[in-house]
Amino acid sequence: MTIDLHTVVEAFGFISRHLPLTLFLPAVTMLIGIIFGSLIAIIRLRSNKYINAVLAVFVSFVRAVPAIVQVFIMYYSLPYLLAPVLSFFTGSVTQPFDVSPYWTAYIFFIIYQTAFQSENIRGALLAVDKGQMEAAMAAGLSTFQAYRRIILPQAFAVAMPSFFTYYLHGIKGLALLFTIKIVDIFAAADIFAALYSRRTEPYIADAVIYWLLCIALTIIFNKLEHSLKADAAFAKN
Repeated sequence: MTIDLHTVVEAFGFISRHLPLTLFLPAVTMLIGIIFGSLIAIIRLRSNKYINAVLAVFVSFVRAVPAIVQVFIMYYSLPYLLAPVLSFFTGSVTQPFDVSPYWTAYIFFIIYQTAFQSENIRGALLAVDKGQMEAAMAAGLSTFQAYRRIILPQAFAVAMPSFFTYYLHGIKGLALLFTIKIVDIFAAADIFAALYSRRTEPYIADAVIYWLLCIALTIIFNKLEHSLKADAAFAKN
């Protein structure tokens, strides 16, 4: 079977229309995951062993269970939990089958990112010299101010390469959500293949898009990493 370059280009355009969701959903959920993950990491480092144990179980479960299993658990249970809530806020009756699968997508990725980022940030916090907190407290900063101005900027500089890795994982992991009717660039390639009965070309176009995304995001995250390192050096001094 020969590869039709015109079809590859056509598929490239068709798939690219779904880039906004592919970039937006992992980005938003990762940012929320970093916030929640930071809270969990700080709580685990500063709390008693019982709270730490509860949070450790949550993190262990999310990290151990395959993502697709978690997606299906949420897809078949969350609508029954969300329907009464949506009914209350909208003032109209919402049935479970009326709940958009995008609720499942966002909630799943937030929980998933929170668990992984908590371990990522906890390791980064442990890499920050303990004397930094003592110096901040001696300078009259509150615990919140010390973390915001001194500790977290340094920890985030350490964790930035992992943030990039998890964002890429989020983009590629979004392909799993085709099973619950979320259309990303992988699902778009599958749809194109079904519509035009061409299997090779759309996946070649898809691979090129993933590759170009990786290159562009590498450049962006490298600049962010340099910026964070500069901020961390300033905070340390």
